[in-house]
Amino acid sequence: MRWHYRRPGWRPGAAETVTPVTVVRDDAEGLAAWLPVGTPYLIPRLADGRDLRSGDPRTAFTEPRVQGETVWHSFDVLRIAPSGRRWSVWLWFEEGSGRFDGYYVNLEEPHTRDEEAVYSCDNVLDVEVGTDRTPHRKDADELVEAVRQGRHTAAQAERIAADAAEAEAVVAAWGSPFCDGWETFRPDPAWPVPRLPATS
Repeated sequence: MRWHYRRPGWRPGAAETVTPVTVVRDDAEGLAAWLPVGTPYLIPRLADGRDLRSGDPRTAFTEPRVQGETVWHSFDVLRIAPSGRRWSVWLWFEEGSGRFDGYYVNLEEPHTRDEEAVYSCDNVLDVEVGTDRTPHRKDADELVEAVRQGRHTAAQAERIAADAAEAEAVVAAWGSPFCDGWETFRPDPAWPVPRLPATS
């Protein structure tokens, strides 16, 4: 399966993030997918090929983007997209040892689906959750810039902040998927590293 993130107003041919993943579970409760270190994936870059975060933050959401490709590194990740939520939860595992290293709540639009992929839009603001269960909002400054640069309206930013508060409430109550034991997950060693299809 492929996991896509596309900007608001995305059109075919525009840059996007496309990550091939191995499906762990896909049912009424949600989607769980495995992303190991070494997985090749597509990622937007600045027009000169640099990483998006190396540009000027004052124009981060207006700069032209081109399609790039790179390889997932540093941590293996289990992504869980609970049904009905405007966020997915990423569990970080140290490469090699498999030691669980915390959660990351990625705020995003509800997924749409076809037979081969899921599609969403990243909503800039995120919530990091340490192994001690303490949440911390990440990239709040970028959400302010996203509004200033027209990526989001002020009303959309308020909704995104409300989504973060919802996720934080689930963390405080230690609800699903945090309480579901996913931190002990181990992939089948026979699983191959996911690959991008030749047509991507």
